[in-house]
This record gives sequence, C-alpha cells and structure tokens, in this order.
Amino acid sequence: MVTIIGSFVQIATLCLNNFFFVNGFDHAKERFYFVLILSCLAPVLFVYIGIIGIVIPVLLLIYSNYRYKKDPIVSITAPFFAVIILVISDHLSFLANSFLFDISVEMVNAQLSYYGLHLLFFLLFSVLLSFITHMVIRKLKQFVPVFKHYFLFLMSLTVLTVSFFYINILVSDRSGFSSEIVQFNSFIFLAYFALFITILGLLLFSVIKEMKVKNKQEEYKQLRMYSENLEEMYGELQKFRHDYINILSSMSEYIRTKDMEGLETYFNEKVMPTGQGIKKNHYKLGALQNVKVTEVKGTLVSKLIKAQDLGIDIALEATEPVHQINMDYIRLCRCLGIILDNAIEEAEQFDGSSIHIAFIQKENSLLIVVANTIGGEIPKLYKVFQQGYSTKGENRGLGLSNLKEIVSKCENVTLETKITGKMFFQELEIAD
Repeated sequence: MVTIIGSFVQIATLCLNNFFFVNGFDHAKERFYFVLILSCLAPVLFVYIGIIGIVIPVLLLIYSNYRYKKDPIVSITAPFFAVIILVISDHLSFLANSFLFDISVEMVNAQLSYYGLHLLFFLLFSVLLSFITHMVIRKLKQFVPVFKHYFLFLMSLTVLTVSFFYINILVSDRSGFSSEIVQFNSFIFLAYFALFITILGLLLFSVIKEMKVKNKQEEYKQLRMYSENLEEMYGELQKFRHDYINILSSMSEYIRTKDMEGLETYFNEKVMPTGQGIKKNHYKLGALQNVKVTEVKGTLVSKLIKAQDLGIDIALEATEPVHQINMDYIRLCRCLGIILDNAIEEAEQFDGSSIHIAFIQKENSLLIVVANTIGGEIPKLYKVFQQGYSTKGENRGLGLSNLKEIVSKCENVTLETKITGKMFFQELEIAD
C-alpha cells in the first residue's frame, strides 16, 4: 500500500512541477488526463522495473513539453529539474521526520500514518522548492538566447546530477534503506545540490556579463548609426544651402530684365517642386523631435532615410514627447527594426506604397503603430509569425518569428497584427 500511494503521489508531483516550470497548464484538460494516467501507471512501473522506472515518465514529459513548446532547452531541462526537486524533497522529508519527531525510515515504511506525515513534508518541500525554481526561471527567461550557447553544458550538468542521485539511491536500495544510510545520502545530496546551484550561479554570472557586453555593443552601434544619419542630414542641408543660393542667382536675371512671365514659369516649374520636396521631407522627419529616446530615434532616422532614398512615401507622427519607454531599448530597437524592415521591403516592390508610423501616448501605456500598404498577395495572419513563412520567396520569413520571440519575453509588451483592406498593421503596446 505504501509503495502504491507513494509512487502515485511522487509521479503526480513530478508531472505538476514539470508543467509548472514550462507554464504548461494552458491545455488543462489534456494535462489532467496525462497526469492521472501516468500516476496510475506509476505503481506498476516501480513494482516491475524499480527505481529506474522514473526514466519512462521523464521521457514522456520531454515529449509532451516539446509537442507544445517547441523549445528543446525548456522541454528537456524542466523534467530533470522536477526530478532533482523530487529527490531533494523526499530526503528533506525523511530528515524532518527524524529530527522533529524521531521517526525512522523503517517506521515510515512500516506504518501508513507515519508515511502520510512523510508525504505531507514531501509535498511542502516540493512546493517550496518549485516556487523558488520557477521564480529563478522567470528571471532567466531574458537570457535564454545566450543560454542556448551553453545548452550542452547545462544539459550535461543536469543529467549528471540526476544520474548521481539515482546511482546513489540504487546502491542504497541494494544495501537496504536504513535511517543511517538515508540520512547520509540526504547530506550528500544536499551538498551536491549546493554545488550544482553554485555552478549554475557562476554560469549565470558569466551569461549576464556576456549580455551586458553585447548590449553595450548594440547600444554603441545604434548611437553610431544615429550620428552617421545626423551627418548625412547635415550634408543634405549644406547641399540645399548651396542649391538655394544658385536658385536665387538664377532668378536674378529674370528680375533684372523684368521678364515676369518667364520668372513665373521658372518659379512654377523649377522652384516650387523643389520647395514641395523639402517641405515633404521636413514633414516626415520633423516629428522625430518628440522622440527623446536616443537609441529609438537613431533606429527611426536610419529607417526613414532608407525609405525616402527608395522613394517610399513615409510619415511619422508623435504629437506628444516620448521621454522614456518601459522596455529594454535594445529589444525595442530590434522590434522596430524588424517591423520597419518588413514594411520597407513590402512597400518598395510596388508604386504608390506608403508607410505610416505613430507614437500614441495612452493613459497607462505607449502604443507604437506601423502601417504599410500591401501591393501583392495578402498574407495569412495565422502564418505570418511562423518561422520560414514569407510571401517573398524562399529562405525568408525569419524576422517576424524573431519579433514574436522577443515580445514573448517581455511581460508588459503586447503585439497585435491585423490587416484592414490593403493595409498591414503592427501595433506594439508597452505598459508603463
């Protein structure tokens, strides 16, 4: 009876911890049946296979995680972390019973009431460790792209830890689980677990340091781009100044000869189009003065000039000053870069295309809207964020899938994509 109840509770706890780590309760009904069936099969696994029977639930959890998350790092590490918590909680429960109530392992295995107390401590330790682990995972989410470089090391360390635990448990099982052996194993496991956490901490420190260096490099790149664009705009201003003097000089001969008809024709055909072009470009770039975030302004300037050089009608609207945005500026610049590059790439293929950018300050958030005309095939919304999908040919379509991944790591940022007629809208809302 103790084996049946214990294996049922432990496998159910293992599954729930795993789903908790991967935020996998969105398919609640299916998950419930998965946990129920696997927990009911647990007694059979442990009776006929023994402790090694834990391998089958772990493999099934890895499959289930990858089926919904499509993330190999999370899919593999979550079940192993759940196993580590399972073993640590089980041994902490034995220690608690021993030190608080002087209940030995033999008494726990012999009497159902003592075993019930053991399971109560086991569940308490499991919940506590799971919440701590979940909080750490949430903090580490922003470093997932960098952690991919350390995936093999992280996976090897986790598998080595679980293997060490279960080899020790198997040896102890053959020697007989006495109170002395369990206590000794508990101290060894806790010491090894502390070493495991220390190594992870050092890895995290290395990752954070690497991220800071990359962020500084990206920030420098954005500032350099902004400076280059300012220099380009200054050069354009100098050329206009020179052209303006030449235009005035060319008009002087008409004035000297009092040729008003010729002056009117020259003014309407030569001077006015130049003035309209200057006025038009000033309108497009003038609203940038309200965007006070240097990194974002640099990205916008580079994309606006690129669009204008391609002859695309582009307009920016920011009626209120934007002094601060509650989002990591590197991530925001990546998002804006992807959205605007896609808009420009679409707009340059067709004549008469346009792009509109708006910064709208709402009560508790900032809404950034980018709208561009669609000239050809209207994309299917449920496909646009799939990696590799593109209406422009092969080896494309990576930008929007990356955009979705970046936004998913920011809890206060939402992205809404919609198509109205021949206009494609990307709305990025950032809560204060």
